[in-house]
Amino acid sequence: MSDRSASLSLPYLQPSQAQKHVTHNEALAILDALTQLAVADRDLTAPPTDPGAGDRYIVAAGATGAWAGEDHGIAVFDGTAWVFHAPKAGWRAWVVDENRLVTWRGGAWQDDAGLPLSAAQLGVNTSSDAVNRLAVSAPATLLTHAGSDHQVKVNKAASGQTASLIFQSNWSGRAEMGLAGEDDFSVKVSADGAAWVTALRLSGADGTASGTAVQGSAGDDTAGRLMTVGAFGIGAGAVPAPSDDADNCVGGGIWSLSASGANSPVGDPSGGSLLALPGATGVRQIFASVDGTRLWLRSHGGGSWGDWCELVTRAGVVGTVSQAGGVPTGAVIESGVTADGEFTRWADGTQICTNGGAAITTDPAAFSGTSVSIDGGKLKIGRWF
Repeated sequence: MSDRSASLSLPYLQPSQAQKHVTHNEALAILDALTQLAVADRDLTAPPTDPGAGDRYIVAAGATGAWAGEDHGIAVFDGTAWVFHAPKAGWRAWVVDENRLVTWRGGAWQDDAGLPLSAAQLGVNTSSDAVNRLAVSAPATLLTHAGSDHQVKVNKAASGQTASLIFQSNWSGRAEMGLAGEDDFSVKVSADGAAWVTALRLSGADGTASGTAVQGSAGDDTAGRLMTVGAFGIGAGAVPAPSDDADNCVGGGIWSLSASGANSPVGDPSGGSLLALPGATGVRQIFASVDGTRLWLRSHGGGSWGDWCELVTRAGVVGTVSQAGGVPTGAVIESGVTADGEFTRWADGTQICTNGGAAITTDPAAFSGTSVSIDGGKLKIGRWF
């Protein structure tokens, strides 16, 4: 049997041994040195000049003097000389001047901060449980980079499971964002923690948006919803009107009418495009001719459509005046010169003809009825319809 212990090399008392107290005291000195091990320093390669009894150090590599050849060992001053102990795997020491714990592993004293840690549950200032295995109670939680980037990863087992962040009020859910039972990203909200509404969903396939915060159709005018492409005609292509009838174009958007479109404005035989604008009190329609030079406006107050009213534009001020059923359908004013003189017509039906100071013998433009001659027939005024 060995006369020393296997781990700390403590001396054993022997049968019929004289001065047993010497052996016993040696063992106590070793225990005193290595139990609750705390060293003053671990960076010295030579002993301090004035050590005190019981002072302990980790000898740094390249030791000299009384510590020569004892690199990485525990040096203990017993009051008269230095006693050395070789570390074994797993020994731990508190380094006083660094205020940190180190462990002998891999042939070196290494900071415990570098040890791989594992815990089934961890509570910081609060209690963890089987579900909330990591629990933190604090005014804030900081996760920062270690030199450049930082990512927070929330992983789920399969598409049908959930990987999300939940925001609560007094332990009752109010908002959730993430992959909630699907692989599309969604934002859900709740007023009571029981009934949930998907406010926004972003498709993982193409990135398009849906949900109650987004318009359900181009004509959806629900307050507070996000407008989609094509809503109220913005960004949309032409939408065929039912029966090509302007009266049926009440949904918000751009409609295309053919030349034979029913209830299109009088005076536009070529057809055109119609913009329908639904509002709280009815629908407004703006009709544009094919060439884009003429515009008409009308409204529907709930009972019936009002009359079309042409909007005057620069292109429609001067041009060819016309009418249908007594209603002007062309430009505001028209003027011309013929071999018989000059004429000016207005959209209200008024016409004036002159002949450069000479009496008019043949009207430069036809009157619809009786005209009035002035200044010996040099000026004639009447109506052209």
